[in-house]
Amino acid sequence: MSYRTFLRYYHKVDVYSRTTTVNSAGQKTASFSVTKSATPCVFQTISSERRVAPYVDNVDEFQLIVPHSYASYFTYAGRVQNIVDRYGNVIEAGPFEIVQIEKKTGFNGKVSHIIVTIRLIVELAS
Repeated sequence: MSYRTFLRYYHKVDVYSRTTTVNSAGQKTASFSVTKSATPCVFQTISSERRVAPYVDNVDEFQLIVPHSYASYFTYAGRVQNIVDRYGNVIEAGPFEIVQIEKKTGFNGKVSHIIVTIRLIVELAS
């Protein structure tokens, strides 16, 4: 399928959006629901960080290169899960938080794709 770009998108990812609800006690709770399933992308690893607080853990960062036509589904409040290769095998399950969204132009000067930097979510210990 052509996305008006020179890249081939071999991977697919599920994009989740955040919904905040307020209960009768006034507490806000966030829930995530699927916004767009099987969004085409190119998946690549960029770095790994070792955190020691609140506990020792490796936090990986990845990049997703996504066609510009799918840019509206990616927001900083959203999450990403289930990065799948072309054969349907799950590469990384997630959930991932979106750290950075960057627009890239093609040879014609128009925005052809976006680069989304994602980080594995590490929940704080209570």
